[in-house]
Amino acid sequence: MGRGSSNVYDVKTNPSGIVSLGVAENRLMHEEIAAHINSHLSITKRSLTYGDGSVGSDQLRQSIANFMNNTAFRPKKPLELKQVTVLAGVSSVIDCLAFCLCESGEGILLGRPTYVGFISDLVNRAGVKPVLVEFERRSKAIHPTSLEAVKCYEDALIQSIQNGTPVRALLLCHPHNPFGVCYEPHVLEAYLKLCAKYKIHLISDEVYANSIFASTDFPTPPKFTSVLAFDIEKYIDPSLVHCLYGMSKDFCSNGIRLGAFVSQSNPDLHAAMRAISKFAWPSSLADTAWCDILKDENFLSTYFHTLTKRLSTAYEHCISLLKQHGIPYVPAHAGPFIWIDLSNYLSSPTVEAERELAWRMIDNKVWIATGEAYRSERPGWFRITFAVDEAEFELGVQRSVVWWCL
Repeated sequence: MGRGSSNVYDVKTNPSGIVSLGVAENRLMHEEIAAHINSHLSITKRSLTYGDGSVGSDQLRQSIANFMNNTAFRPKKPLELKQVTVLAGVSSVIDCLAFCLCESGEGILLGRPTYVGFISDLVNRAGVKPVLVEFERRSKAIHPTSLEAVKCYEDALIQSIQNGTPVRALLLCHPHNPFGVCYEPHVLEAYLKLCAKYKIHLISDEVYANSIFASTDFPTPPKFTSVLAFDIEKYIDPSLVHCLYGMSKDFCSNGIRLGAFVSQSNPDLHAAMRAISKFAWPSSLADTAWCDILKDENFLSTYFHTLTKRLSTAYEHCISLLKQHGIPYVPAHAGPFIWIDLSNYLSSPTVEAERELAWRMIDNKVWIATGEAYRSERPGWFRITFAVDEAEFELGVQRSVVWWCL
């Protein structure tokens, strides 16, 4: 994040700062979340102790199970407290998962482009090798969330094994980051079958599950279907299927580090993660804050309605500006960002030219995320976050246009 986060724009205190449109932070509901926490958070003596241990309070784990049972996830079998492990953020969950599932040098499949955080989450401690799946270097480009893409994963898995890197898991971000679209149910079924065929784990990061919105691009957006919603035993050993969730995205709270590992048929993996969880012990204050929100059904009923409405409005504002300036983009219906094509404004079709464009925009006080960071197969793609104040977004686009239109 570097310079993009060290001199952040603020309309009152730092108007000459960098407009940050490069982080997947949904700022549209900050006031509502802050108000709820400030009015409900009450600390007891127990909050100052080790409580129920290092994987979240029993109360929070049960609240997460109840919430997922009754919202977009709709698990085939109701979730129970014992099937939820809570750590200090989804990054911590992925780090612990990688450490528990893989030996150093073994691989996990990631489709390109992939969420940039997955790379460091897998590599930094566990030493896992990201096995990147390509979709464009074929006779015709394949959309990463399509049914045809499943064969690309299988090809990458076979090639990895032939190259001496065994593959232990396939990691999806669903809805997709950076494309902002859901995987359709028949595609998820194909991934379950693929993982069953090779006896590898399927990990579905579903942090944007409740951030699906309608737009002129998707008047009736596809419904989100969790991997938990399937009759998993029909397709695969259920001990190989896992879901991730957290407070950061749907609850607009990146700074409150809480992530949930949900697996219904693998108590040994929960135990292994618990054994190393002291390094990612969630704060009792964060634990209490999220628990208060999850138990407040009246708040949640209005919160998500407002969230999706604001996402729709912000998305429409974003694409209207992109169309005004002739910027191609991938239509989205989930999450706070959109994948845009600035390849026409590169000095050459290279990663170096993409970096040059990114630095020139930062020099002009706006930061958007480069495709290189997301392991894009073609230079010139960027991910831009639209879930921000309208005036700030417009300012960021204005500052960017100086370089887009040269």
